[in-house]
Amino acid sequence: MKNYYCINLKFKDKKISEKIHHSHFYVSDSEMYLKIYFDDENSRIDRKYMLSKNTHGFFEDTFEIINTEIGLLFNKSRIYRTLSNDVETYDHFTIYVSDVGIIFPNVHREFINEGQAVIDDNGLKIVNGFYSFFTNIGNKNQYSISRMNGMKDFYKAAKMNYRPELNFVDNEKRGSSEFTVIKIPIINFNFNDIDFEDISLNLEDICYFISFCFGIRINIKKISYRTEEEILIYRKTLPNHKTYISEFLVVFDLLKENYNIQKILNTNWHKYYSNTRKKINKAIDNYLHSREVDLSASYLLLFNIIEIFNVKQDIEQFEFDSKKEEKFDEAFELISGSLINKEDEELLKNKWKWVKNKIAIKPMKSSLEETLKINNINSDRFGYSFSHLKKTRDKLTHGSVNSIPDKKLKSQIRCLRKISACLILANLGLKEDIANAQCPTTHPMKSNNLVSQK
Repeated sequence: MKNYYCINLKFKDKKISEKIHHSHFYVSDSEMYLKIYFDDENSRIDRKYMLSKNTHGFFEDTFEIINTEIGLLFNKSRIYRTLSNDVETYDHFTIYVSDVGIIFPNVHREFINEGQAVIDDNGLKIVNGFYSFFTNIGNKNQYSISRMNGMKDFYKAAKMNYRPELNFVDNEKRGSSEFTVIKIPIINFNFNDIDFEDISLNLEDICYFISFCFGIRINIKKISYRTEEEILIYRKTLPNHKTYISEFLVVFDLLKENYNIQKILNTNWHKYYSNTRKKINKAIDNYLHSREVDLSASYLLLFNIIEIFNVKQDIEQFEFDSKKEEKFDEAFELISGSLINKEDEELLKNKWKWVKNKIAIKPMKSSLEETLKINNINSDRFGYSFSHLKKTRDKLTHGSVNSIPDKKLKSQIRCLRKISACLILANLGLKEDIANAQCPTTHPMKSNNLVSQK
């Protein structure tokens, strides 16, 4: 039985080859690759391809699919590795790709508009908190696990309902004394009237938001779902060699009412998220990345979150009575009368027109301070005035890193991290929940590991 799918394709760069080439597409959860075959071993197609511009670019920029035995979805699929075959069987070369969906017919019309997204190990840390421990207290011959009280809800994101869950895989063997159960963290979801692009986007929003809530990055590894006609399995297999922080740093202590994951997921956060997705994504990425870099870079990343949400101020002018022009003319006569070189009077007159317009505008307030004020955030609450924080930012920006002791910089980073978290929360519709709070509030449920500040 074959373990691949057949695809016929062409190179878009005719300099590599003008022929249609047969290929075999191998798929697993860990990697996906195509073996591309050629008839003439002297053609050196693999070498021509490796020397081309898009060797490790997007698949769709490099290849054109002619026909395939299975439905395929290439969603910004990237070629990340290329291998030539050995000399003895020189008839193909191999390219490794990421982000490809395989589409099957939904023959039995089951589980329509339902799906799941598999997430990574950081996601497992979070999803575990939705469940109790495995136990056989009730029946020694039966192990069981259940969701925590109050954490059985499905939450809403646009036209999707979702909740974090655990899937279980076992390796039970008859006659073996060991029995292992593997927990797989997923986001279970159902949907209506949306396509892959919207499903994928909503799931990314959910992962970003939950990542922000716990201060650790979680990433999607695989998405699978069914419609009335199709089954789609989409895998993200691009190798990621980064080491992410896995210790929780939750934001719930900054909120008065929505002080745990259950409560905050039941808010209308996604409506606000989708309206300003680009800003929110950038802010959350800065917030998470600030835990992965050195002190100076961390500080600048967090301060930039205030700049991301910087409010645009309206220009205000002073109000004058009807004698405004007359008084300005009198002022010009007084000033021009003090000129030593009377030939400069015309130059001064031209500049005076600009001065008249400029002086009529009220002084602008600090836009960054106004941004915090509008969002009900008082930096003094966290230990430092905004002007102090800005002075530190200016020093770091101009290279005066050594002028600030690490201990003081760490203290300001803690302050700035809380300010930036409040600012993100405010822009997700939770402004009133953090308003006028003088210090983090203690709640009975804060003993749960899903809500405790680390």
